[in-house]
Amino acid sequence: MHRGLLVHGVPERIRLDAWWLGADADTGAGSVRGGSDHQSGQADWRKRQGLAVLALLVLMADWLFWHHSPGISIALFALILSAAMLAFKPGGANRRAWAVVLGIELLCNLPLVEQLQTISLLFSLSGVIGLAIWMTYGRLVSGGRAILVFLRLSTVGATLLARTGTENIDRSRLGSGLRRQASALLLPLLAGGVFLLLLSAANPILQDVLEAMDPQALLDPDIGWRVAFWCAAASFLWPYLNLDARWLGSLPHAPAPPRTGPGRAAFLINPASVRTSLFLFNLLFLVQTEMDIGILTGGVTLPEGMSYATYAHRGAYPLVVTALLAGAFAVATSHLIGADRRLRALLFLWLGQNMFLVVTAAFRLSLYVDVYALTYLRVAAFIWMGLVLTGLVLIVIQMVRNHSNAWLMRMNFYTLSVTLYLCCFVNFAQVIAGYNLHHSAAPTRLDISYVCNLGPQALPEIHRYERKAKRKICRTTDDAEQQIMTPRNWREWGFRNWRLQAYLHDQYLQSSVP
Repeated sequence: MHRGLLVHGVPERIRLDAWWLGADADTGAGSVRGGSDHQSGQADWRKRQGLAVLALLVLMADWLFWHHSPGISIALFALILSAAMLAFKPGGANRRAWAVVLGIELLCNLPLVEQLQTISLLFSLSGVIGLAIWMTYGRLVSGGRAILVFLRLSTVGATLLARTGTENIDRSRLGSGLRRQASALLLPLLAGGVFLLLLSAANPILQDVLEAMDPQALLDPDIGWRVAFWCAAASFLWPYLNLDARWLGSLPHAPAPPRTGPGRAAFLINPASVRTSLFLFNLLFLVQTEMDIGILTGGVTLPEGMSYATYAHRGAYPLVVTALLAGAFAVATSHLIGADRRLRALLFLWLGQNMFLVVTAAFRLSLYVDVYALTYLRVAAFIWMGLVLTGLVLIVIQMVRNHSNAWLMRMNFYTLSVTLYLCCFVNFAQVIAGYNLHHSAAPTRLDISYVCNLGPQALPEIHRYERKAKRKICRTTDDAEQQIMTPRNWREWGFRNWRLQAYLHDQYLQSSVP
């Protein structure tokens, strides 16, 4: 007879090790519930901290911006927001991260300390967005992705606070929760009100304070606008404290496979067409270069009726556009040139001629400025020509060292960013006024109205010219001085305006001395 083996019970160690096989095991269920409760507790604690920091940020925004003109207050708030974002970084941040991040944010907000303008605002905003990107993805991203992150922070992120609030409402327990809170507050509110009335009857100071409280003040439209400002500030600040790739958008993990075979542009751009184009372009540019040298040195006369000023203005901007097209052609055809030494030599020669044309374009513009004075647009043209020349040099370096087009784009972006950053610290109004008043080759053609309308920042140079000429040239300088001398709130402070106020104060003291 066959007798089976019966096992009465399971050893305790096996039962404990296999807790996950049954949902009703006491030890296992307790561990799972404990871990879940611990994680939810940490999430709730972090959310409560975030709400507390959000309230402080909203109060700070109210203190800095409500009924106050912006100025250095924007830089101060940007630094406070960056510190709050870094404090909520998942996993925390070490001392080095704090030092590096706050140092970068300080550099991004220095233009705002100098003066509030569009470019300085862009640098401040770029610092905050860059910090958000680094905290979310752990690295920098492309320009298109950075713009997308900013748009999602401003649109989808602005609804995050409302969605978080609605998700936390437990609909099944809403009625019982309200009844429980009402029962807990009803007695203290009723009894406290009775005691407050009795105490006010015995205390005249307390009675005056209560009578000074006007309930109708709550109906003031300014209160409503202020509450709306708080809600808007909280909605736009909350996403910066809850950065997450789940709603900001994840980065692509694998790059797109490269295209194989000739593209549609192969009919137009091919080795044969590139070779012929380089020969033709070099011939055309060689003729233009020789004519420019002849005209600028006086060996070639201009057509009848054309002045040097017209010649300078006519050629300055088209030559810059020509150089830009040349750079684009060089980048687009560099992969077809390859290791062909002749084609590379032709391309380098053509790029060199383009660099020379950019230099001659700048020289032409300088001749035109000597005759017709300096303006904001002409200053921008000089800066633009310098950027184009730098871009052509970078193209040559890219081809010599076999760098990628991505490297070229990054270097051009860095050059542009550094140039704009340095421009934030230049008082162009004073530069333009100083050149036009003191260095113009034809003072009889000086546009006085343009100089006088450059704004208060041009006052030092205008005063300097008026003292030299011993006559007043601008009628609006007195109004501008009075406007600058008027004391303003510290939130509007700017280093450039502070320098101007100090200068005007010194001038006032000197003029008041008998």
